[in-house]
Amino acid sequence: MKSKPAELSSGLVAVKGTATPSADMPGRGVVVPALAAVPPAAVPAAPRRAVPPRVAAAKSPVREAAPEPEKEPNLTPLNFRIPASFRREFRTYAATHDLKLNELLRLCFEGYRKQNRD
Repeated sequence: MKSKPAELSSGLVAVKGTATPSADMPGRGVVVPALAAVPPAAVPAAPRRAVPPRVAAAKSPVREAAPEPEKEPNLTPLNFRIPASFRREFRTYAATHDLKLNELLRLCFEGYRKQNRD
């Protein structure tokens, strides 16, 4: 048995540009009295994530100005699956050495080719 679709009433259909905030919502720039009374020191800071010991112990080498990579307008995605532990290490290494993930992958590939004389 096929059910027929529900009827749409004009009250359910949104019209672009006619949305309004609810009556109890404060506008932009309005100070909410409950939050204004709280001194900034009383607001707890967000907890910091612990740095893994091997990352904290590793000394970050001083990077010389790397040559600016060429801007390639035709970038395409490279998708493959890797173990979660390798992904975490790769991302951590890139972050500690101030590299983008694709830059680190390109440097790894160039090093591999140089090592194998390709």
